[in-house]
Amino acid sequence: MKKRPSIAMLTALLAVVFAAGIGVYSSYIGMKIYQESSNNLFESFSQISKTFTLFVQRNWTVLGQWDGLLKNTGSDADAENIWPDVQGSKESWRYSDFYLLNEDSQYLTADGRKGSADSISGVVQELYSKGEPIVSTYTASYGVPKIVFAMPLSRNITLDGVTYTGLAVSYDTDVVDDLVDGSMYSGQSDCYIVRTNGDIVLALEPQTELCKGLTNLYDIDAHAEWRYGTMDDIRDCIQLGKSGSAQFTCERARNYLIAIPTDFPDWALVGIIHADEVDGAMRSVQQSTSFALGALCIFAVIIVVLALSMENQLRLRREEEARLSLEREKMQSDRLLQSMSRIVDRYSIVNLDTNRYRYRELRLSKPLYPTSGQYSEMVKTISEHYVALTETENAKLSRLLAPEYLRSVLRKPNDNLKIEYCSRTENAYMVLTILPVAWHADGTVYEVMQVVQDIGQKVELENMANTDSMTGLFNERYFSRVLSICEAKKLPFVLYYLDLDRFKPIKDTYGHAIGDRLLQEIAARLLRCIRSRDYAFRIGGDEFALIVSADMDETQRARMTERIQTTLSAPVVIDGKELSVGVSCGCACYPEDGGASQVRITADSRMYETKQRHHENDRTEEEA
Repeated sequence: MKKRPSIAMLTALLAVVFAAGIGVYSSYIGMKIYQESSNNLFESFSQISKTFTLFVQRNWTVLGQWDGLLKNTGSDADAENIWPDVQGSKESWRYSDFYLLNEDSQYLTADGRKGSADSISGVVQELYSKGEPIVSTYTASYGVPKIVFAMPLSRNITLDGVTYTGLAVSYDTDVVDDLVDGSMYSGQSDCYIVRTNGDIVLALEPQTELCKGLTNLYDIDAHAEWRYGTMDDIRDCIQLGKSGSAQFTCERARNYLIAIPTDFPDWALVGIIHADEVDGAMRSVQQSTSFALGALCIFAVIIVVLALSMENQLRLRREEEARLSLEREKMQSDRLLQSMSRIVDRYSIVNLDTNRYRYRELRLSKPLYPTSGQYSEMVKTISEHYVALTETENAKLSRLLAPEYLRSVLRKPNDNLKIEYCSRTENAYMVLTILPVAWHADGTVYEVMQVVQDIGQKVELENMANTDSMTGLFNERYFSRVLSICEAKKLPFVLYYLDLDRFKPIKDTYGHAIGDRLLQEIAARLLRCIRSRDYAFRIGGDEFALIVSADMDETQRARMTERIQTTLSAPVVIDGKELSVGVSCGCACYPEDGGASQVRITADSRMYETKQRHHENDRTEEEA
């Protein structure tokens, strides 16, 4: 009887210690999940920020080109002749209005509408007060929100007695959503452009409607309970042009809030995402782990109590509890594996010292490799069937997975190695994440975990977004991106602009179906003119472009131009009809001819000079 108070106190003490330990563990893992998820969100929304920046820069480039055309017209009346070209590009450009304007809010659109509008008075005031190009927003007289790019004209234009001093292009905000943003996190995310004072300028992806009815982002603070970070932290990040994250609860739902600076001093990109779409799987693993630890803690308390109170049955109890422990551990292990299967497709534990591995398949019914064996044989099999997708020259999977290389890159517990790779024979794309598990006393890793995830759907969606559906070449969107990447990395290249001659008469004579098949044959011939590391694009209609990744002299460029013209001008037989087109070609070099934008303008100008000479030659032959 004297032992009962001691047993009760010991039991209570153990319960408190275990509960506190589980609480500290859960809090620590929760913080790690928050930090990892925030980093992933930074990467995702940084891509949206970059896409938005490219969209803005594209508009400046095009406005600058049209300003140059207006400046070079012989008279103000001649300026009217370029409007059909502007109006003709409306469908592909997807703008709402392209127009001239002045300080009195008078406007003249590319489709001939004119007048004055109070709705753009704020834009006009901002443009002429700053005297430089601006990006702004306004609401049209019929209630549709707009985003507008405006700049002063280099030369004033007077048409029908009205003098115009500015040039602008406007978009419906839902069109900007489509051009800049894609659906993220199963529609459970919002994305906004906000000013430093918190005013919401543009909603790029209004899905969750968490900010519905709010005009200022900071007002959400009144409805939020903050778990990590505060609205003051987010406000400081936005005003200082830094990245920041926070997590809050609103209407019993957890949400991440991400702030990313943009290239525009007064604007920042803010994302709000339902937390379950970001860390739901990891939270499930955390809960399962906490449950397992709790069960083990309870079990330990029971063992202590039974050991002290029933000594005569200790041996039998131990055997019984050992059996129960194995069953419970197996149940918890199965639950953990089920939770892990939602995140990864397969994993393996590798001992780098003994050259042995243990492999577990979580997705396929038939394992890809033996469940255990020599690690070197596994690496050999992987290298034979897959190839690494890396920018590193001559990087092979056999080298990246070698024990000595893994020891050299995994030096700290938080280090990891991510390798994207694909099948040599199938359309399969995966990412391999290698994490250190066990270390020697000298700090050298000897055991690692290799986790594989299938990213095939992501790669397929990216390819679809960057590819012209009819010809299979890259599209104009990816063209601008490749130019920006080459310029950012200072990689020399030669840009060829191509425009087909005599294509329209063929399409008018034989129909669109024959015209499309002819374009597909031209695309196939273009690919035969370049190497695997070069790029071929369909810019639109019968216009194409090539980016040749090399520093070519004038002789090499001329030889390449001749090859392109010879290859594309050869007759094509379609349905028994022999068709023949010509090609006008212009090229420019980076960095010899300037930055990427200037190279693009120069190549386009030289192409049109060639096309004009071809037209003159055709007229001379007809007259002869």
